[in-house]
Amino acid sequence: MSIKWKVKKLQECESTFTEARKLPAWTVVTSVRQHKGRGRFNRTWFGEEGGLWANFNLPIDPGTSRPWGMMPLVAGVALLDTLAAYHIKGLRLRWPNDLLVNRNKLAGILVERPSQSMVSVGIGINVYNNLVKLQGATTDVPVRLVDLIPNACPSLDELRDHLADELAKVFTDFIDHGPEPILTRLEQAWGPSLPVVAITDTERICGFFSGIESDGSPILRKADGTQQTIPAISINRLKELI
Repeated sequence: MSIKWKVKKLQECESTFTEARKLPAWTVVTSVRQHKGRGRFNRTWFGEEGGLWANFNLPIDPGTSRPWGMMPLVAGVALLDTLAAYHIKGLRLRWPNDLLVNRNKLAGILVERPSQSMVSVGIGINVYNNLVKLQGATTDVPVRLVDLIPNACPSLDELRDHLADELAKVFTDFIDHGPEPILTRLEQAWGPSLPVVAITDTERICGFFSGIESDGSPILRKADGTQQTIPAISINRLKELI
């Protein structure tokens, strides 16, 4: 791990977000267990022993005109880069914050901004944790890293360190050059174009997911061949239909 990162390791906590917001940028907080982990819109996130439950604090300049809504995708690229060496077949992102293997969920991302000068990136990865408690309790069928690469699965500390440095690289690239490098790398990150429904407070918009705009908003290809951009801020959930 780069010398710039400092690590705080906990045995248990309610949520690594709660602990991370007390600490400065370039701090990683991990916990063996989380009792009240959460995903988007305060959905329950299970944090049993054996998974990597971590928050990575990164510094931001409030005067910088970067589209901060891209941060879950920045983290997604870092996750893909971290796991690229293992050549996991079917590894892909699902907008805006899930890492899947085919249709099974390997990891999730949640980004919060505890202050004007810091963003906290929460990443949870199923690695060695027992998935029995998740059966029927989650929308997506979970999968563990150890089952995908049983002979090469890294330790939680190794995975944390590699991910921290990849996240620092992608984040720095984003800060220095804007969203364009991220967009280029995301072109192949989604897998095949799939039918989806974007669910907002007022409507359900169906189409084929075909990429994102420079602010991270998804683009859907409609049945008549036209494309529609759905503002990311308006979407409660983007659900794949197959």
